[in-house]
Amino acid sequence: MKKERSISEFNTELKLKGFKAFQIEDDSNATRTYSRKEFYKICLTTGRSIIHYADRSFEQEGTILFFGNPHIPYSWETISRTYIGYTCLFSEDFLKQSDRSESMLQSPFFKIDGTPVLEISEEQRLFLNTLFQKMIEEQENDYTFKDELIRNYISLIIHEALKLQPSEHYHQAKKATARITSVFLELLERQFPIETSDHPLQLKTAQDYARCLNVHTNYLNRAVKEITCII
Repeated sequence: MKKERSISEFNTELKLKGFKAFQIEDDSNATRTYSRKEFYKICLTTGRSIIHYADRSFEQEGTILFFGNPHIPYSWETISRTYIGYTCLFSEDFLKQSDRSESMLQSPFFKIDGTPVLEISEEQRLFLNTLFQKMIEEQENDYTFKDELIRNYISLIIHEALKLQPSEHYHQAKKATARITSVFLELLERQFPIETSDHPLQLKTAQDYARCLNVHTNYLNRAVKEITCII
């Protein structure tokens, strides 16, 4: 019961502030329960894991930097007994208060055809650790402009990631049309149930889904028709 209250308090604070950073000290913290409909995620983790992202699976060992988009389905399997690192979660509204928000969200790490996993050296891990620690410290203080400072740290992490080569240790299970269709169906399912009247459907039209998937509406229609007819 105590654990359930802890998760509830975590989600309440996250939705209220639009941002939360925390340290991963055990496997349970690596898979905190929160609404993936609303929050982007950046993780710096050390251990062995398999990350399923859309139709691809990344098997990783060592330190990685992971970028999660709430509009793209993903799941995380922790394989090693010890798993440490940091995570930050933030809403699109939190980031939109920055003039640079659009360019940050349009980085290749948050796109369906991008690579969300980066392999990190020990030197890079130490530097990125510092940025996550700074975010954790700032979210606890009373500095008036702390949110802007946190957004700057997020921007720094993304810029550091842009300098690195993406991980190529992944398996692609399906062709492009099947990949787009599977993600579209997952996005459609995620729209329901509607949690509260304050959070209506985010994606209502074919154009909304196509824009989210970074494809033309006609291509999305053809892909869904092709795959669903086969099924």
